[in-house]
Amino acid sequence: MKESSDSTLPTLELPLKALHLPDAPSWFPLAWGWWASFAAIIVAILAVVLLIRWNKKKQAPKKTALRLLKPSHTAVKPSAAIELVRQAALCYFPREQVAQLTGKEWYAFLDSQLTDPLFQPNEHQWQAALYQKDAVENPEELVEHCYQWVNDALPPKKGRAKLG
Repeated sequence: MKESSDSTLPTLELPLKALHLPDAPSWFPLAWGWWASFAAIIVAILAVVLLIRWNKKKQAPKKTALRLLKPSHTAVKPSAAIELVRQAALCYFPREQVAQLTGKEWYAFLDSQLTDPLFQPNEHQWQAALYQKDAVENPEELVEHCYQWVNDALPPKKGRAKLG
């Protein structure tokens, strides 16, 4: 033991080595919780992308029909407008049930998809527009009914999707 000259306490010299702290924990490999979080985020992003693509595909016939039936298109005749409505309906409803509908049954089907009937009250105008050479009184109104039907009835609502 050495004694310190300026202090009365003895100092002890022990043969100790310097302190070595352990290495900091590595960030890799990640814990399973992080991998599960990354997988959940990837699945969620993929689901959103697929949902958006599915919705675009589902809405494509409606958007095309609405573009062709725009009220600004004055050249659209009622016969062409009702044909566009039939084509759009065939995209959303079963072909074997819709394709066979004609006349009153067709107009009844169209009105069954709307809250307010547009086609059955104007059945005589429609028949005249489709099968007579003479022009009907309000062809723009008939085309507007077609536009309104495509806009309101497509895609079919679950409560009104029944045919007939």
